[in-house]
Amino acid sequence: MVNRIEKYFDKKHVVIAVIAVLTLLVYCNSFTAPFTLDDFGSIVNNYAIRNPLDFKAIWNFYSNRFVLYFTLSLNYFFHGTSVAGYHITNVAIHILNGFLVYLIINSILGLTHFRHKLYGRYRNIVSMLSSFIFICHPVQVNAVTYIVQRTASLAAMFYFLAVFLFIKYRLTDKRQYFVLMMVAIVLAMFTKENTITIPFMLLVIELMFFLNDGKTSWSKRAAVFFIIFATVPIIPCTNLLLKGYSQSDSNVSFKASTSMDRLQYFYTQLNVIRVYIRQLFIPDNLNFDYSNDFPISKIIWDNYSYISLVILLIIGLVGLFSIRKNKLVAFGIFWFFIGLSVESSFISIKDVYFEHRLYLPIVGFIIFLAGFAFTELKHVTRLYLFKKPVLFFVVSSCCLICIYSGITLQRNYIFSDGIRLWTDVVKKAPASDRAHSVLGTKYLDSYEADKEKNKEHLSLAEMELKKAIDLNYNNSTAHTNLSKVYFLKGEYEKCIEEANKANRISKSKYAYHNLGLAYKKLGRIDEAIDAFLEGYKLDNKCSFILRELGYAYYEKKDYENARYYFEEYLKLCSYGKKNIEEKLNEINRR
Repeated sequence: MVNRIEKYFDKKHVVIAVIAVLTLLVYCNSFTAPFTLDDFGSIVNNYAIRNPLDFKAIWNFYSNRFVLYFTLSLNYFFHGTSVAGYHITNVAIHILNGFLVYLIINSILGLTHFRHKLYGRYRNIVSMLSSFIFICHPVQVNAVTYIVQRTASLAAMFYFLAVFLFIKYRLTDKRQYFVLMMVAIVLAMFTKENTITIPFMLLVIELMFFLNDGKTSWSKRAAVFFIIFATVPIIPCTNLLLKGYSQSDSNVSFKASTSMDRLQYFYTQLNVIRVYIRQLFIPDNLNFDYSNDFPISKIIWDNYSYISLVILLIIGLVGLFSIRKNKLVAFGIFWFFIGLSVESSFISIKDVYFEHRLYLPIVGFIIFLAGFAFTELKHVTRLYLFKKPVLFFVVSSCCLICIYSGITLQRNYIFSDGIRLWTDVVKKAPASDRAHSVLGTKYLDSYEADKEKNKEHLSLAEMELKKAIDLNYNNSTAHTNLSKVYFLKGEYEKCIEEANKANRISKSKYAYHNLGLAYKKLGRIDEAIDAFLEGYKLDNKCSFILRELGYAYYEKKDYENARYYFEEYLKLCSYGKKNIEEKLNEINRR
């Protein structure tokens, strides 16, 4: 039976079809998950992606992630703000990545060193089940269902492609594979900064699997890697090393920070990596956003960081000592650490913990599992469970895939509703001001969508936003949205107070909008106009600011200015077009 399955999975069209079906099954309930967190700054409110042919705007917005934002721009062109199209694209990328993982592992197990080993003889089964684990593992949800984290899956796609093409080049010596590999590397480096590790990964593959091939001269090998490593400067290394990089939107509350000392970040990451490893084995207590709830280690002795260091050193030593005895185990360990090296080392990033950062390293974990199951466990399985280790691998992998699939479906269910998602985050990270702030905002949005049905959500929004401010007074987003809550409750003086607090922390067009609306309700039209104009200075293409300026000037009987802002609004937006055109007709008749 095992041999028949092995032959069946040798057909590539069968492999891609099975991977596609499995992926669609475990992500079938993800296509309605709403925009959240950085999706708004990167997609919904991002003017740079409105036109996929405006390469300059996309480049100026985020040059290091040009490829990512170009794909988001294409989605926006075809789907606007309808989330389904974005999710379909993300799932399609995940399917392709599953197939690439299959090809990589299959190619490695087909090398001379592995061909006569047990997992080499059953490489199609091993590769297929490994790709299934990659597809179904619940830590992948953040990189697939969280739309903007396409950056993790898309970068991984080019990363995997570069690795596979490198192996093909080394096996065939065909120049076209090398050229395509270089293209994949460049595309990867313009998708996400952690792909700077590709040359190092390829070097490890060369040293572990091709060093003694007997047909490649050292001069040729040096020339090949000189060209490969020449891609490293594509990513502005100085900025990356000195300042870190933002994985967040344009809102000040979500920007990367360099206030954390590099050593503090490193000590904290020791614990983060330990938690990552635990969640790869046992994916419990998964959380979309730990934010500032994860304990920071200021010294090595804080939060048992020294114990984590010892554990990681032991794992690293296992990798080194396994190079001769079990190359698959060693390579899996090296892949894992190389894949994490940019985001979990000395380069400070404000958000110390995010599950989507495991999207690339998880392949190392899967390779390690395959190597360990076929070698270290073979005596145990023969004695107690199965006569053939391959049967043990198949049965245990299928059990894992079923468990992982169930958890992934459950995680996608949580993602499918904003309030449900952020309630889960608050439950697991109660000290996170960002979690309370976003949950409050979701309650606020829900109230505005249906005020009769969701009456209680306004009070819940106020409660969560106040909790966020109690945890972090400098959370300007929480102050801004609390000002909106007060406006909707008719408490205009409180609205003004909160909006001013928000602007003292960080000026925001949203806070100025709320401020202007409150002044307008109080009949203080000049102060309302001043507030709207401050918002206009921050974003002169903001439709709601332009609309309110038009109405405010109309109320003041300054018809020339009213005409100007109404016309500017209509250039950008058609919402409420009829009412504004009526106002313009009235102005023109005067």
